[in-house]
Amino acid sequence: MRYMMLTRVKRTLLALLMMFVLSISTAFAETEVQTGSTGEAVQTEVSAGTGDSSTQTTETQPETPAEVTPAPAAPVPAPAPVVQTRIIKKGRYYYYKNANGKIRKKAGFVTDCGKRYYVRKGGKIRTSKIFKVKKKYYCADAYGVIQTGVYKWGGYYYYSSSSGVLRKTAGFISWNGSLYYVNKGGKITVNEGFSVGNMPYAADAAGRATTLAIPDGDGSPVIGVAKAQVGIKTGKTYWVWYYKTKFRDTDRTPWCGAFVAWCYNAAGLYDRITVAKKYGPLGYVPSYSKYADKYGKWVNRYTAKGGDIIVFGRNRHVGLVEGIVGDYIITIEGNAGPTAIIGCKKPGAVVRNAYKINSSQIKGVIRPE
Repeated sequence: MRYMMLTRVKRTLLALLMMFVLSISTAFAETEVQTGSTGEAVQTEVSAGTGDSSTQTTETQPETPAEVTPAPAAPVPAPAPVVQTRIIKKGRYYYYKNANGKIRKKAGFVTDCGKRYYVRKGGKIRTSKIFKVKKKYYCADAYGVIQTGVYKWGGYYYYSSSSGVLRKTAGFISWNGSLYYVNKGGKITVNEGFSVGNMPYAADAAGRATTLAIPDGDGSPVIGVAKAQVGIKTGKTYWVWYYKTKFRDTDRTPWCGAFVAWCYNAAGLYDRITVAKKYGPLGYVPSYSKYADKYGKWVNRYTAKGGDIIVFGRNRHVGLVEGIVGDYIITIEGNAGPTAIIGCKKPGAVVRNAYKINSSQIKGVIRPE
């Protein structure tokens, strides 16, 4: 009997224990956050002090991707048209085919793929030559293409218009934003100083020209006098003053040395150069060189200043230094300019000029102090 009671008690305790465990498991399960397959989140809050529990549900909707508008497709460029050239080569020569496929025999200009050519009578295209057609000049390269703009030919730079006409007259031209100076005959000035209208310029190795500043003369009274003479187109005043003889207004009356002497005299500094008369008249260029040799008056050309005397070539010409601007010596010279050349029947003039300091034209610089 006692055994049976113990057994009943054990069973009752076991049942109570199982119920307790089951109730704890249920309570624990109710406080968990469960996530369903649709992304819903459930959270249970327990009220403090009462043991009661209330359930609050918060739903988090799955993100819906924003609607994306596809970017417009880039336009597919149309294939470039195939340009068929009509220029053909046979042996050493180039020819032009007419629309009917036959070689053109008649002389004249033709255009192919935007390039211009000149067909000679018989059919051959003119190549590697500067040639003349109806008083106008053109330049064709080795393929027969007529040149335009600024280009190099035979070691020199030239300019031809958009139609290919080669410029032969002197003057400035503008091309691709740069300035160039074309000399008479067609060659462009390169890698040196020059003067146009008594304004000094410098040209680089490709012919691009820039304006140089006019020096102040370093305060020299000689240059003050010389500046006032720039532009005078006759040497009569200087020649007659020095030689006291009739002046022939051509290059046969060389007056560059007389101009230098006249400027020194007008500036009140004539006594600085009169000693040079021991070696010949001051209208004679070698007199200045012999004076400088004897008295050690040559100075470094890179230190030249206003009022110095500059000698060119083998004592062929003489002038005055106006000053140095960068790598250039600016000068004022008598009997100079484009007309002052041997055989020219027009007179020279008083001009301003520019030379690279290292120019081979310059023999040297004299400072008569």
